[in-house]
Amino acid sequence: MSYSAEHFADTPAKSAQKEKHVKSEKPKKKKHVYSIVLLGIFTALMFLSTRVWDFTWEQLELYESGHIKHAEEKLSEKFRLNQIDVILDEKCIEYDCFNRREDYMKYMLEVFGNDYTSAKMIKGRTLEDGSVLYDVWLGNTKFAEYTLFKNGDNWDYKSADLNDELFVKTHSVKVVVPEGAEVRANGELLGIEFISSETYSVHDFDDLDDESLIPQFTVYDTGNIFISEPEISIHYKNGRELVLSEDKKILRALPEPTAEQLAEIKAAAEESALAYAMYITQDTSFEPLKKYLVEDSELYRRIKGFYHDWYRDHTTTYDNVAFSDIVMYDEEHFTLHIEFDYHVNIGYRVNDYEVEYTMSLIKIDGVWKIAGMIM
Repeated sequence: MSYSAEHFADTPAKSAQKEKHVKSEKPKKKKHVYSIVLLGIFTALMFLSTRVWDFTWEQLELYESGHIKHAEEKLSEKFRLNQIDVILDEKCIEYDCFNRREDYMKYMLEVFGNDYTSAKMIKGRTLEDGSVLYDVWLGNTKFAEYTLFKNGDNWDYKSADLNDELFVKTHSVKVVVPEGAEVRANGELLGIEFISSETYSVHDFDDLDDESLIPQFTVYDTGNIFISEPEISIHYKNGRELVLSEDKKILRALPEPTAEQLAEIKAAAEESALAYAMYITQDTSFEPLKKYLVEDSELYRRIKGFYHDWYRDHTTTYDNVAFSDIVMYDEEHFTLHIEFDYHVNIGYRVNDYEVEYTMSLIKIDGVWKIAGMIM
């Protein structure tokens, strides 16, 4: 089948249908424009309402800030929200080199805990200028005092100074250190103003005539200047850190001997203790013994005049050497306890003696000598 051009020509029915279709599209275009207009009006109304709301809120805030209840709310909010940092900073504490912010924070947490939500705010009297006093209590403790006052058209508040009553400095440092050592509390060097007139002596060296040979110590006493327990570090003049210990309720700082120093002092103590034991049993004379003694000492004079006698031939041996209570005061002064079994062989019989000496040793011209000895 074939079609002619006339077949595709518009008939009156088709022309009427097209015209109807075109006419039906025009109202849709008008509806689209109308939606845009509505959206614009809605957006403008929303913007206007937002501005009106912001303005209303600002006016409400201005209205509220002009009333004391607004200041009360601001004041109590930090306690209700448990804002400990903010509460601490409001107290306007004057920190110093020994008492830092973290020390006060530590103190607050130790004394008052970490929950301030139960704080009670109590209104006090009204002053002549119209300002009002408020107290904040944590349990039975008056923790803070505030003044609410009129600042122009608004109410505001400020913290009163209760710090001296609330933050009581009850901690101190009292420590004995070798002369020349540096003492630091919370990282800060203690100056000469903290050196006490109190003296400290090691009685193990009391037998020495020359006081310059006795170990020298300095006593530091700060008094109660710390809000909380301070961190103490002590270094000797060569930079070596000293170890803190308590001796008869006295805090003392002394160096810790190295392995080499321990080996050296043990060897010197064993050699000199054996020489003294042999002198007692008349296996050596005073002349070889005196090289182990400090001559300007009571021990030297006492041993020199010691009468000893051993009337039978014998030989000696020793074993089971043990050391204890080794204390290093500085590079030249040690005390220790030594014990060993000393055997005196007489013919077929052996006399066994348990020997114990508490020795004070001092290094003079590179040689260790006995400054005192308890037998």
